[in-house]
Amino acid sequence: MRDFEGNINRDIKSQRSYQAVLGSDYNFEAWGRPFKFTTELYYKHMENIIPYEVDNVRIRYFATNNANAYATGIDFKINGEFVKGVESWFSMSVMKTQEDLVDDFYIEDYNSDGEKIVSGYTTNNTIVSSDTIYPGWIPRPTDQRVNFALYFQDYIPKLPSLKMHIALYYATGLPFGPSDNHDRYKATLRIPAYRRVDMGFSYLLKDENKHGKSKIIGGFKNIWVSLEVFNLLQINNVISYLWIKDVTKRTYAVPNYLTSRQLNLKFHFEF
Repeated sequence: MRDFEGNINRDIKSQRSYQAVLGSDYNFEAWGRPFKFTTELYYKHMENIIPYEVDNVRIRYFATNNANAYATGIDFKINGEFVKGVESWFSMSVMKTQEDLVDDFYIEDYNSDGEKIVSGYTTNNTIVSSDTIYPGWIPRPTDQRVNFALYFQDYIPKLPSLKMHIALYYATGLPFGPSDNHDRYKATLRIPAYRRVDMGFSYLLKDENKHGKSKIIGGFKNIWVSLEVFNLLQINNVISYLWIKDVTKRTYAVPNYLTSRQLNLKFHFEF
């Protein structure tokens, strides 16, 4: 309800949506082991939308119901025992979500050479003609077209208490744009794709059939210790951009990166 200047819009309306979802679950066996394949297709129509922008890690709302939007996509997931005794899964999602601000437009000015005038770039800035541009549908801040994830587990046959897993993640980039003037139609650039590989090892220190009478750990059903390496390949994934402007009013996007490689030691106690 509060706009960028701190004023409260007391006439704000509730956002509303209509959605249709079609899903299916398919249970089957392969290699003598159970699997499940899940599919979900959806469409969501939204009205009275309050647009927002992402400023670094802060969400800022426009505090007015001036947009319509939609989201549509499909999700797939298959999980089961690709290796006997341990569960793995694979998922993929495809989504498109856009919004149309009903009252947004901008003016493009042209010089005597027929070039569009861009501050800090063109030398001839004498305006001889102008066009009014209506942006129409633009991607929402959450418009991530493809999202893929894989989690695979395995173990040593003669040492089933020791497991290893590998996780792969890939997602296409989210939209972004300059933060000046809060112009939503400029947020059509794309952050580079997100990529990550994780690897970990887990060891079962105690289960219900092991060390059951121990005074120290006898009260626990299972105890696991895990060592994981996040972002094994040390990929520099971009999370946001810091916009800077020089004396000619040219703007530059400086990327902010997520944490690179990281180690994680974890203990899991089950009562």
